[in-house]
Amino acid sequence: MTSPSRYDTIVIGSGMGGTSAAALLAKAGLRTLLLEKNPRLGGSCSYYEKRGFHIDYGTHMFSRGWKGPLGAVQRRLGIPRERRVRFVRTRDIAVLRGAGFELAVPSEGWRMPAFCLEAVRLMKVPLREIPRVTKLFADIVTMSDDAIAEWDGRTVEDLLLKYTDNPRLFGALGLLLGLYFILPFWEVSAGEAIWCFQKMARDNALSYPVGGSYALPRTLCDAAARYGASIETRAGVQRIEPAADGKLRVTTSDGRELTARAVVSTTSLRELADGLCPPGTLPAAWSARASATRGSYIAVQAKIALRRPRERAGCLVGSVARDPGFDPLAITMDDYRVMFADIAAGRVPKVVPIYCPIPTNFDAALGPPGTQLLTACMVAPTTEDGNGSRPIGGWQDSERKWIDAMMAAMASLIPGLAEDTLFADTMGVQAIASWIGKRGGPAVSTGQTPEQSGSRRPGVRTPLDGLYVAGDGAGARGVG
Repeated sequence: MTSPSRYDTIVIGSGMGGTSAAALLAKAGLRTLLLEKNPRLGGSCSYYEKRGFHIDYGTHMFSRGWKGPLGAVQRRLGIPRERRVRFVRTRDIAVLRGAGFELAVPSEGWRMPAFCLEAVRLMKVPLREIPRVTKLFADIVTMSDDAIAEWDGRTVEDLLLKYTDNPRLFGALGLLLGLYFILPFWEVSAGEAIWCFQKMARDNALSYPVGGSYALPRTLCDAAARYGASIETRAGVQRIEPAADGKLRVTTSDGRELTARAVVSTTSLRELADGLCPPGTLPAAWSARASATRGSYIAVQAKIALRRPRERAGCLVGSVARDPGFDPLAITMDDYRVMFADIAAGRVPKVVPIYCPIPTNFDAALGPPGTQLLTACMVAPTTEDGNGSRPIGGWQDSERKWIDAMMAAMASLIPGLAEDTLFADTMGVQAIASWIGKRGGPAVSTGQTPEQSGSRRPGVRTPLDGLYVAGDGAGARGVG
């Protein structure tokens, strides 16, 4: 075993939270080390290459683009404008398809009134609902921070019931307000949903980066290195514990012992309490809460390379009923609950939801000339049940059913898809969980439920002096 190496700060994980933290700490003059267990940096924003395509490991759009925290961090780091990540928007943010209709979501504000009227017509929403929905959005975008905080402990369902109980409208609004969180809208904190939607609407900067999602961690790592940070890949962490000199000791997977004044972890609180910190390192009450932290769902994914463009919008959002006799316009609240009950139990739902950003519509250089890349996903359960206390029975054996359902839904949403497919790489939950390194593989490791949002959200400081949490496990508003 090598002798201890000393740093001011050690950051574990090179996703958006880790690379942001490492770059800011290095700029502050601290001797910083960034450790990444995978062979490539970026966490969920990493990538791979195949047949001329640059393919996101995750499935991403960026709701506030350059106007949100990602732009603020780059400005704080003093990154020159020409070196900052360039975000691109498409004329149509997304196309909504399935349930008997197709509707393009415009990026320009002046086109929104016509979009809303067409949505009302296609969904056959009663005219009496229009003033109620108008008031809902007016209230959301004008709500003060204090008023938002009053909604933290209540759900999106509670919020919507103040304005409508129309099932079709309820489901559409619930999807709109809950999509970020990968949880059903009756489990999402209304305060968190209002805050996120308000910021997204005001910024109107939903976009995607030139160079793919990896452009973000790459740019932040470059800045960290310029400020003197050391960066290592294939450097997993096995243990974090107090050192004899009042600092923290980090033991890596290859047996090295590193010490630092402060350690910033970007893994889940559960992983921190149940795995990285030896028993007794953290107070029992804190560890118990961390172990019981509720994560979000995750998704199975497909990376579909096409020989020619088939879609024009930046993203395809759709749903496909596996039962041909199901009438989407007759959907009830019970149908929504049954769908998520099936997902939670590891059963493929009767209605398959699809979220599919199209990176090459933002940056054509991410594929060979004239091609198109689809990055589709379908919500799925994590590899562990509830708060992660036990594995879902049989889930590991049923991943193929979920992937098959996702691919069948994509073929239904894009007729003739198979004819233009060059290759389709699919990714199950276990592979995603292994890459991101969070037990069970939740997309958001501390889900934004009423019990875990606002003043109830875990703080970035832990009870162990010098140990902090960044990323989607703790801290302020917004996903991640």
